[in-house]
This record gives sequence, C-alpha cells and structure tokens, in this order.
Amino acid sequence: MRPVDRPRKTKLEDLKVGMFVKLPGSWTSHNFVRSKFLIKDDTQIAKIAKSGIEVVIVDPLKSVIRPEVHKRPNYVPQKPAPKPKPKPWAPPLMPEDFSAFTKDPTVAPKRKASYTYEVALHVMDKLLKDPSVENITQFKEGVTDVVDLILEDEETSDHLLKITSHDQHTFTHSVNVGVMSVMLAKSLYGESSHHDMHELGAGFFLHDLGKVNLSEDLINKPGEFDEDERDQMQKHPLGGYQLLSDTDQLSPECKLIVMQHHERDDGSGYPQGLVGDEIHIYSRICAITDVFDGLTSRRPHKHSLQLYDALLLMKNEMSNKFNNEVFSEFVQLFRN
Repeated sequence: MRPVDRPRKTKLEDLKVGMFVKLPGSWTSHNFVRSKFLIKDDTQIAKIAKSGIEVVIVDPLKSVIRPEVHKRPNYVPQKPAPKPKPKPWAPPLMPEDFSAFTKDPTVAPKRKASYTYEVALHVMDKLLKDPSVENITQFKEGVTDVVDLILEDEETSDHLLKITSHDQHTFTHSVNVGVMSVMLAKSLYGESSHHDMHELGAGFFLHDLGKVNLSEDLINKPGEFDEDERDQMQKHPLGGYQLLSDTDQLSPECKLIVMQHHERDDGSGYPQGLVGDEIHIYSRICAITDVFDGLTSRRPHKHSLQLYDALLLMKNEMSNKFNNEVFSEFVQLFRN
C-alpha cells in the first residue's frame, strides 16, 4: 500500500462528507452504532463533535472524497525569490600593474614617485566619489604598495615629498597627508614591528573620508563658517568612522586617526576636545601633516604659504597645539 493510501489521523475540522472514518474507542464511548462508517451528511460530523471526539481515522481507499495530503492551513505557495541581477563589471580601483611597477628596480626613482603620486590622486578621487565597500577594501589593499614604497625606497619617497601639489581638492589633500604622515611615522618608528604600518597608512590616507557627506560648496566656502556650517564640518571625523565601520574596514589605527586628527594638545580641537596624551600618537602625526598641508595649499578664502613660512607659523603660533617631539621630527623631513 502506498503511503498516500494508508489510513491517517484527521482532525475534526478537516472532516468532509464522503470520507470513511473510524472513531476511537468502542460504541459505548460515542453515539454511533458502528465505529466505522462513511460520512453521508454534515449532521454526522456535528454528532461526532458532540461526542467530544477531536481526532478520527480516515481511510482514503474507502472514502468517496480523499483527504488532502500535506496541505497546511492557509498555505500560500511562495514564488521562488528572484535571482539577484549581476552587478555591471567595473574596472579595479587600483591599476593592475601598480604593485609590480612600484617594485621594479629598473624604474628611475623620480619617475616611480611621479607615477605613484598620479595613481594615488586618481584612486583617491574615485574613492571619495564612491566610498563603497568594494572601493574602500580595494584601496586599503592597494595602499600597502604605496606604504611599502615609502618604507623601503628612500630616494623615491624623497621625490614623493617634493612633488606633492597643493590645490583645494579633498583628494589631493588626502594624498598629501597620507604621504607625509607615512614618512613621519617611518622617521619616528623606523623598523619597529610594534606598529602596523599598512593600517597606519590606510588611516592617514582616509583621514578625511567623512567629508564625502559634506557638500563641495561647504568644503570650499570662501570666508569663515557660520555656526551651523561649523557644526556640519566638525561632524566629518565621526562620518569617516561610521563609513569605515559600515564597510567593516575599521581597524584600531584607522579608528584613532579618523576620529582624532582634529584634536589638539591644548584641548581646542574636535570632536571630543581631548587634551595632551589623551590624543593617540598616530592622531598627533596626522594632525601636524593635516595642518601643514592646509597652510601650504591654495584655498578660496586664503593665500597659501611657502614651506618655510608654514613651518615657522606652526612653530611660533601653534606650538601648544602639537606634540613637540613629533613636530620636530616633521621639520626634519624637509631638511634637504
């Protein structure tokens, strides 16, 4: 006998005229003469219910109407979920030959520095226009080659420092700060294995990532910010932190740098108003290069300063805002 033809337990509410049933117990436990019979009308179903019976046995082979199999109450068949549309192909964020190029000993340091800088500008521009999970992940992987180049190739890194341009674009500023900060970290830590220089480099380059949430008009506004504009601007460290967190790229180094690069040793910074050693040394590195690049870059509301004038201003008017040891090491980067 097939499973579908075997007698099965059936609840009272599923009984229908035409089913052959077997009642539980003997004839003395219900109001029927026979315990097995074909249901001919609804009064018999009502009589079964009146007897207090909740479940009976239905024999499909003897029934006129067969009980439904595997039917769930109020079951509505679900349509299969549509297959996700494949994403359109997009070129990789970093040039495919970039890693090999940076490691090629036959390329002249000056040319290597120039190409590396142009690639960094192009990639950072694309990233800030589309800070997607894929792009941030690719950037953090690709920036390791830039960091390794600075750490391992003294001559090329010196050229990198000299060719940094100084326009008002956020992506240019991000690259400048990234390059100078990695060089400063290298001067401070040398070959120490206690610092993850790749994550440090990523944090330095991505320090202003939160500005993607701000309008270009606000970022490039000539003149002073009003109170509301200042409040918006001071939210970008938290915005960058949130973006890295949402894309699962928030390492401890990135978190510190993105959140604290506008903090100042005298407590005048933001967003938390930290003082002195409350600010991590990684953030203090980024704070110095960030201010320096701001002073030497062309902006709509101010003239840019020459290298020496910017360093002198920072020494004479901002010494209480920075860590003196880190600032002294930064000045030494420009000794040649």
